[in-house]
Formats: sequence, C-alpha cells, structure tokens
Amino acid sequence: MPWKREGRGMERLLAKYTNSYLSYVILFFFYDLAFALFSALISVYLIGKGYSASQVSLLISAASLANMVTQPFIGSLTERFGMRPVNMVLFGASCFAGGLFVIAPNFAIIVLAYALMNLIMNGVNPVVERMATSSPYSYGSVRMWGSIGFSAGTQLTGLLYDNIAPVAPYVAFIFAMLLAILGFWGTNPRVAETESANIEADGEPVSAKDLLTNKKFLYYLVLQVIFAAVTGAAYSFCSVYLTTKGLEASTASTVLSIATLLEIPLLLFSNKFMDKIANKTLLLGIFALVLIEMVIYGLNMPLPFIIVATFIGRHPPAIINIMANMKVVNTIVDPRQQITGLALVKTCQSFGTIISNNIGGQIADAAGYPAMFLFLCALIGVGLVGVVFFQVPSGNDKKLFS
Repeated sequence: MPWKREGRGMERLLAKYTNSYLSYVILFFFYDLAFALFSALISVYLIGKGYSASQVSLLISAASLANMVTQPFIGSLTERFGMRPVNMVLFGASCFAGGLFVIAPNFAIIVLAYALMNLIMNGVNPVVERMATSSPYSYGSVRMWGSIGFSAGTQLTGLLYDNIAPVAPYVAFIFAMLLAILGFWGTNPRVAETESANIEADGEPVSAKDLLTNKKFLYYLVLQVIFAAVTGAAYSFCSVYLTTKGLEASTASTVLSIATLLEIPLLLFSNKFMDKIANKTLLLGIFALVLIEMVIYGLNMPLPFIIVATFIGRHPPAIINIMANMKVVNTIVDPRQQITGLALVKTCQSFGTIISNNIGGQIADAAGYPAMFLFLCALIGVGLVGVVFFQVPSGNDKKLFS
C-alpha cells in the first residue's frame, strides 16, 4: 500500500535523524542564535521604547536574580525526572515567554517575560553544554556550531532591528527556539539513566547536602565567582571602553565579533588538548590570560595593545573555562549530581556578575574605566593565587572531549 511505504520511509528518515550530527548542529546553532537574538540589543530596544537607563538596569538585575534563584532548582528537576522531559518543557516555555515579551503591554510584563526567557535559556545551558561532551561526536565539532550561531545571531539582531522592526529579533527568537526544539528532540546523548536518579549504587540517597559539604566543590565555586565577576564586568564595559579610546561603535562591534570567532579553533581542537592538560593547569592559564587583559586595560595602554588584549583575553579564556568547568565538575562531583553541580556553578557565576557590574559601574563613574579595570586586575590576581592552592585531580582520565 502506498501509505505504508510512505510510513516506512518516514520511519527510516527519523531513524537516520535520531542522534545524527545534523540534530546536534540544529540544536547548538539555533539555541545560541536565539540566545543572541534575545540578549544582544535589549538595552537599545527598551530605551528606544522610551524606558530609562535605570529601568534597563532593573530589568537586567531582575533577570539575573531570577536566573540565580532558579538554576539549582532546574538542575535538581533534571536529575530527578530526566534530562529530556524537563528540558523539552523548558524549551517550549521559552517560546511562550518570547511571545509574552513581544505583546507585553507594560514594563512590568516586559520584566516578567524577559526574566522568564533569561532563566530558561540559562537554566537549560548546563544540559546543552553537557550534551556536547556526551554526543557520539567530538566536543569541538558539535560546540563550534553554538559559537557560529551566537555570532550569526548578533549580526542578525542588528539587521532585523534596523531594517524590519525593533521587536523583530524577539519574534525571530521564537522561531529559533522552535528549531532548537527540533534539534533537541533528535539528539540521544550517551548520558546514563542513573545520572537522572538520586540513588547511589549502594542505595543511599544523594542530596544537595552532599554538594554543600564537598570542600573541593565549594572552593571551586569561590574561584568561579571571582572569574565570572571579572569577566562579566569586563564584558559589560569593554565595548564602551573601546569607543572611549577612539573607535567608532561599528568598528568596536567588529572587534568584538572577531573576538567571538576566536573561540572556534579552540573548540575544533579541544579533543587535542582538553583531555591532556590537567584541570589546575587549565584554570591557571585562563586566569592568567584574563589578568593580562585587565593589566593592559587598567594601564590604559595604546589602542592596538587593547585590541590585541581583547582578542586573547575575552572569548578564548571564557570558552576554555566552560570546557574546564565541565571537566572539573565531572572530576570532583558525584555523577548523579553533576547537572545540579553545573547549575550551582552557573548560579555563583550569576552572583559574581551582578556584584561586579554594580561595583564596577560605580568605580567607572567615580574614577574612570582604567581604575575599574585595575580593580578587576586585583580581583583576578586574588583568584589566580586561589587557583595555585586549589588541590584538584587532573581529570585527564575522564576523556570528555575525545
């Protein structure tokens, strides 16, 4: 019968798509594309609608706080009920939040919708990142599509905003997330089912208390607060600092776009070095790179030095930190709590970003951007000393990136 042949053909097509490289490409490209669409021009969008800078700050702070509060809860739900059902629901909820943002009649609803989008996109991030290490393909060949998607989304946001309508990027966000759902649905990473069950092999339950009494993990959380505090404030103020040094806004944007693309070689060759360099050495390297960047910024060196510092100190340390974070958590946290552990790291990173943006902004207003970057230089220096005393196994036996 013709319809039976068509049905069998569809089944074969679905079987080929399931856990295919294409499913991971669609997931990572459109997830990061959506991330850029909803976040890249939020301040420009709101100010264009007549809201004040203080209201923009309120919205971003509210979104960050919502993310910080809900991140561990989302991680716990994922480990209790399974990665696929929880995150498929969250992906769908992000489309609802995007629609609410588009039609929001007042600022209160805008804050609610943006906070919901932010907490969902950041809430599923630990799982999405984990899937890159659990797919049948090398980490870099999968994760690079996220970097490409984010770069494309940043460019697309401006084009839609200028040429169609200011709200167009947020409509596009909904369609991007629908395609990300299609990608997520097709993936089948090799994550053991026991990782979603809070039961150890001996039958003893595991709980948040086990994480909160894990001294190595707590020490690591402090290091991540410091790293996120410095890189978060630098991310917020880097573009305006470049313009104060004489660059046009469009040129500064190009510099930052090139800096983003420098992630891709590191991702492509991650299988060559991430499983061979010890956790501590990786952390020392990224803290040192950020320290160099902050020194050059803080000493107000000539513009060419600042541009080079942006290339080497902005995205390369950030992407290596994402990979090192998965490796460190995999090394020091019980397998059944690693999603929660990654979520707690994300929570602490959000906390560090909120604090440093407020302090950094006050220092910049009072004493200028070089003074603010010198403060961040001192802070990352403290973190670098902390890494020196961090006793952590190498993690090279985990083979997460091969």
